[in-house]
Amino acid sequence: IVFVTAEVSPWSKTGGLGDVCGALPAALAARGNRVVVVAPMYERYGDAHDTGHHSTFHLNHGDQHVRYFARYKDDVTYLFVAHPALERGGGGRIYGGSPGNPYHDNDFRFALLSMAAIESLLAVPWEDLFFGGGDAGAERMKRAYFETAPVFVANDWHAALVPLFLAARYQANAEWTLKPRREWGTDGAAASIARASCVTIVHNLFHLGIVAPDRYRSLGLPEENTEWFPALRWRWRDGGESMNFLKAGLATSSAAVLVSPSYANEVQTNELGCGMDKVLRSVGNFGSDVDLGFLNGMSGKLRGIVNGIDVDEWNPATDPHIPAHFDVGTSEKGVVERADGCTVWDVARGKAACKAALQRELGLEVDPNAPLVGFIGRLDYQKGVDVLLDVVPHIVHNGGQVVMLGSGDPGLEHGMRTMEQNHRGRAVGWVGFSVPMSHKITAASDILAMPSRFEPCGLNQLYALRYGTLPVAHATGGLRDTVRGRVGWPFAPCEPGALRRAMDRAMETYKASEGNTRLDSRWRRKQERAMTSDLSWNVAAEKYEKLMGKIAMDPP
Repeated sequence: IVFVTAEVSPWSKTGGLGDVCGALPAALAARGNRVVVVAPMYERYGDAHDTGHHSTFHLNHGDQHVRYFARYKDDVTYLFVAHPALERGGGGRIYGGSPGNPYHDNDFRFALLSMAAIESLLAVPWEDLFFGGGDAGAERMKRAYFETAPVFVANDWHAALVPLFLAARYQANAEWTLKPRREWGTDGAAASIARASCVTIVHNLFHLGIVAPDRYRSLGLPEENTEWFPALRWRWRDGGESMNFLKAGLATSSAAVLVSPSYANEVQTNELGCGMDKVLRSVGNFGSDVDLGFLNGMSGKLRGIVNGIDVDEWNPATDPHIPAHFDVGTSEKGVVERADGCTVWDVARGKAACKAALQRELGLEVDPNAPLVGFIGRLDYQKGVDVLLDVVPHIVHNGGQVVMLGSGDPGLEHGMRTMEQNHRGRAVGWVGFSVPMSHKITAASDILAMPSRFEPCGLNQLYALRYGTLPVAHATGGLRDTVRGRVGWPFAPCEPGALRRAMDRAMETYKASEGNTRLDSRWRRKQERAMTSDLSWNVAAEKYEKLMGKIAMDPP
């Protein structure tokens, strides 16, 4: 399994893409798969070694020379592509020098990544990386490796040219492009690429990879009058035309995955499809005049798989950021002293201690009976922050407290500050972001508010469930799939009245449990179900493994 991604944590990360590509490959490797992650080398990574191998290929009207650096960790081979065009991504400036100002040549940079990922199978001695050079059984294992058709995993538009390049530059013209490259096992490597498949994962449909059509020839593909250009063609409503990298990836992939089942359905609607709804509903006709049905059409090939979380980082029994540790397993014992000297409390006492500490730190009234409602996230229209701000006075009037953490839209930042001024001691708005504070709020809150207008997957609700913080969430996308009545309060539509009614139900359930530390209260039962849910990457990895296994059994 070869992941291709613009980000991989901990080396490069701007958001959830880096987290997923840092966690899912390791979960698949733990299940016995051989997994590679190919990502740009934005800056010199001290723990990655130079493999001494390189590749030269034609792209952007010239020969491009890339070098490969490698790091083997948690049974995953991380392969980093070094090229001058990628070095500008250091210091977190992966996509541009500043927010809203992308690099002018991002199309070339990520086309380069896609080509380098495919070429790596021909350039790098995988038997050394996987099996340790000199192993007497390496040759046998190498043959077994190449007998299995690899499955590439293209992540978002940055890697969406992988399946297109596989189909157009390698598999449709295999005699030309798969000539022997070096002495070791090239025939096996070439044959493996000829049978390779690709799954495209769409983490963020909002970013499509829109490129001017005159850049087509820079991709080294056949001329525009062939069948490949329509896979990229993107027509605007005003009659203009562009290229759409993500569309091309979907057109030429064996399957596409979105990050929750509900979101996979929602993006096929005009409201949430970001203009791609017809593509996602299609059966392979990606041009009005050219039928690409001989490729893998999307009919029946669209999947939704919910992300997991790092259950070691997000663990209330060991979290270094919170003042009191707690675990659902100690509910009946009250407290457990671990061998390392750490005290682990039952959920009720541990969360009460975390709440009191946060109330003191943020200047809230120290009120153990006040249901504390938390919000953590980007401040923008998508997250429904305006809806929550409308409901804050109602929450406070009914005895609750509110703490919000986030940054983004200046108007919403002002709204958070105004909220705090109007409800001193009962509401706090922290403008900015802090990892320790996000953990503290997750542990201390009784209720997490997630009124997102749309949410492909969502992670904060999963972190909250892990800490026994019960979500009140708009029933959309991944929130619909993960926040059900057994562990929270889903609501719809996304408007203040519906959120207010759901919040009332949550606060009433919380108040009914006051003074009741037994597990027979409705609140405690919801907490127990939430905290004992398997939120790890194991569940998602098993689903991905089944999908990739099915694809590998039926390569192009």
